[in-house]
Amino acid sequence: MNERVPLAVLLPLRLFVAAILLLEGYQKFMGGWLHGDPLFRITATWLDAGRAYHFFLPLLKSAHAHPKIFGLLITLGELTVGLSMLLGAVTRLGAFLGILLLGSIAAASGQTLAPPGNALLMTGIMVTFLFAPPGRVFGLDQSLRNRLPRWMV
Repeated sequence: MNERVPLAVLLPLRLFVAAILLLEGYQKFMGGWLHGDPLFRITATWLDAGRAYHFFLPLLKSAHAHPKIFGLLITLGELTVGLSMLLGAVTRLGAFLGILLLGSIAAASGQTLAPPGNALLMTGIMVTFLFAPPGRVFGLDQSLRNRLPRWMV
């Protein structure tokens, strides 16, 4: 059986994840995240609630102390990973960056498997994309496959 048939099943999921990340990144871009104020307020709420996973507290405190840097990283990260998934370009690299980004958000906010929050679920989807790169079907990864290392596409 051809590899493209099983990977084609991931196409709607890839486009759905791309839409979510691009919308979230755009909202953050327009919502002042590059200035850091929204992230400062959110990290203060997470620190006050004490829900963050203990192993992630040092990074959360660093994000709270430097909201402009982390606000820029989160915004650009969501836009970059979303664009990677939309175009199907370097989806393995995009999935790896998505795991770091979304896993960090889940750990900082103390998300569990129960709602609210979808960062943990999206991290799981990115793990799937890491092992089964969906960009090989209706994506640029198919044409980049022979030009870039396998770990990227």
